[in-house]
Amino acid sequence: LPARGRRPAPEAFLQPGARAWGKTTVGVRCTAPSNWTLYVQAQVNVQADYVAAALPLAQGQPIEQSQLVLMKGDIAAMPNGIITDMAQAIGRTPTVSLVAGTPLRLDTLRSRPVVQQGQAVRLVTSGNGFSVSAEGKAIGNASDGQIVQVRTPSGSVVSGTARSGGMVEVAF
Repeated sequence: LPARGRRPAPEAFLQPGARAWGKTTVGVRCTAPSNWTLYVQAQVNVQADYVAAALPLAQGQPIEQSQLVLMKGDIAAMPNGIITDMAQAIGRTPTVSLVAGTPLRLDTLRSRPVVQQGQAVRLVTSGNGFSVSAEGKAIGNASDGQIVQVRTPSGSVVSGTARSGGMVEVAF
């Protein structure tokens, strides 16, 4: 259609890497009847439940559900990594002591190691129609899903993903 016959159709967009919430910049562009682009400062609030300490939490002590409370607030105004599901916090330990009411963040909680330094572990790798396992000793501590190095009886060092039960998955 000729430019005169087209209706204005402004379109909002976010620049690559821009946050979709909190303080952000939203672009608005239009191609008809003429090309133009405009940038607008915006404040996007996200009201949601988040997990907070119901009472003071001691550094290094595993967290129990009874020590947690769900609160509602603007999680867009909080730091990244706010925990929104109690299951993400239960069993983890705070890296620092926290006062009651503190919102919990993933980066301030540590998971219990499922593999500990010096522990005998089972290395497991599998593929299409096969599975191989071997023994080894963990060189470091790792929580479920973290990478850990393991020394094999021959002295080789391999890296794999720690899993519960002293298992380390190795991808080849």
